[in-house]
Amino acid sequence: MHRSGTSLVAKVLEKAGIFMGVLKDHNYEAMHFLSLNQQTLWAANASWLEPKVPQELFWKTIPAKALYNEHFKINGKIQRIKYTLSSPSWGWKDPRNTFTLPMWLSVFPNAKVLHITRDCEEVALSLAKRNGVRGEVNDPRLNDLNFNRELWKTYIDQGKKYADDLGERYFEIDYSDITALNKMAIAKLEAFTETKLAELFAHYVKTP
Repeated sequence: MHRSGTSLVAKVLEKAGIFMGVLKDHNYEAMHFLSLNQQTLWAANASWLEPKVPQELFWKTIPAKALYNEHFKINGKIQRIKYTLSSPSWGWKDPRNTFTLPMWLSVFPNAKVLHITRDCEEVALSLAKRNGVRGEVNDPRLNDLNFNRELWKTYIDQGKKYADDLGERYFEIDYSDITALNKMAIAKLEAFTETKLAELFAHYVKTP
C-alpha cells in the first residue's frame, strides 16, 4: 500500500545487495515496471486510486529477459555474460504490484513477494498530507480520510490473498516493526531476503 514505508524498505534492500533498478523515481520505484503497471491498470479502466486485478487480456508486459536487461541496463555481449555469471539479486517496488501480481508471476513464476503493511490511520493521514505536496499526485478524494481508509483496506485485503498460494515465497511485515527495530521481525525478513538488514534499518530509520 502507498505510504506504508515501502520506499524505506526498497532503499535498505538495495543497500543490502538486492538491486532495485537503474532508473527509479523518487519513491524508489523502477520506472519500467511502474510504466507497465500503469499501462495495465489503465487498460483495465483502473488506477492506483481505483485499483482492481486486471484480466489477462489487459496485461502489458514484455519477456522476462528483456525486463531483466532493462532493469540493469545491460548493453552488449560482455555485460550479458557478466550478469549471467554473477547472477545478482534484484527486485522492484511498486504498490500497484498488489493488483498486477498475477501478471508478474506469469513472467517470473519463482518470484518472492514482500508485503509491507502499516496502520490504517497512519496511511490515511499520510495520503492526505502528501496530497497537498507540490509535485506529488493530487486528487481531491485523498482529502477524505474515509476514502483513504477504504483504499487501504482494498490494498491490504488483496495483498493478503496471495499468502496461501505463494506459501514460503510470501512474507509480510508491518512498518511499525521496522521503525521500532523489532529484532525478531527484522531477523525473519533477513532470512526471507537472504540479506543483512538490521544495521541498515537502524541507520535509515534514524536518518531517512
